[in-house]
Amino acid sequence: MNEKQKMYMNKQRNKLVKDLETIFHLPVFEDEIAEDELPSTANYFLVVYGDMRATSSVKSVYQEVFVVYVSEDNGDVEPTTLDILTVVSNIRGIEFNRTIKERVQKNETDDFVDQVTLIFRRKLTYECQI
Repeated sequence: MNEKQKMYMNKQRNKLVKDLETIFHLPVFEDEIAEDELPSTANYFLVVYGDMRATSSVKSVYQEVFVVYVSEDNGDVEPTTLDILTVVSNIRGIEFNRTIKERVQKNETDDFVDQVTLIFRRKLTYECQI
């Protein structure tokens, strides 16, 4: 069931991870990061696939895709965010929505890292007997 759409979703996922790793030379994690997987410096991506929501069509849904960019000691966060937005938006079927930028305290220290969550959405179709 939905085999064609599953292949399409997997192709998007693989391209997203590959493009982020190749272009930005940073590790990419999906859904969560185990404590022992954390890089020594806080410079990485976390990709999380979110909720699915109804569209005006009975046979399609939108799914949110969150690309979290964590950056330590980088004065070019905004220009890099623009580059990330461009890279991900060039993946067929994924559209940019908005960003959320935060300064996050690093453990229990006086150090902070930048965290930018880029929110995208993708439209998915599914088999529906009407």
